[in-house]
Amino acid sequence: ENGEFPVSRIFDAKDDGSATAAESETETAANQYLERIFIILMGTNNLGGGMLPEPTIRGMDAVGRTILQKLRDRNASQPAAILFSELLPRRDDFRARKMCPPRCKNEKTLEPFSSFMPAIEKVNRALPGVLDGWRRDYPESKIVLLSSKEVENGIDDSKSHDMKTIFCGSEMFAMERQEEFDLHMPDHLHPNAKGYDLWARC
Repeated sequence: ENGEFPVSRIFDAKDDGSATAAESETETAANQYLERIFIILMGTNNLGGGMLPEPTIRGMDAVGRTILQKLRDRNASQPAAILFSELLPRRDDFRARKMCPPRCKNEKTLEPFSSFMPAIEKVNRALPGVLDGWRRDYPESKIVLLSSKEVENGIDDSKSHDMKTIFCGSEMFAMERQEEFDLHMPDHLHPNAKGYDLWARC
């Protein structure tokens, strides 16, 4: 439907009494077995626009909670499923340097940041705690973090019913070789078709 992910319409849907009895019955039946699934990546442009990690994290938390609350208000008996992605690695370092001033590593000497990665890593380190808060407050929903890390300490819960994290590693562009990174993200910020294909394998 014009490229729109259909479930996005639930935010605009209103019960104005115009639905027929048959339509209402069909929707009720569908809601008994359909699960709303959201795949979310946000925060990249916040950091790229000069926002610091802390307000970026707060914004991500607020948006996630808004989605979960709207789904609860819409139909409390139908859980949401959220696949929430860590920020992707980016190597467009020249943009980080151009942000100074006003966003500088050292405001007195006007030393610029050399990379976005320290800010990205700070945001990503906070996300497990953010999502744990969502799980606590919205226990009816399934919430999973998509991580660029490799499996930690040999423990992989991705096949568990209580899965909290999917570890993607290089399938989420955590690549050491610059040539390999360039193949999937040639502008060092946006995945190309090969990049999206790789990411979809995770």
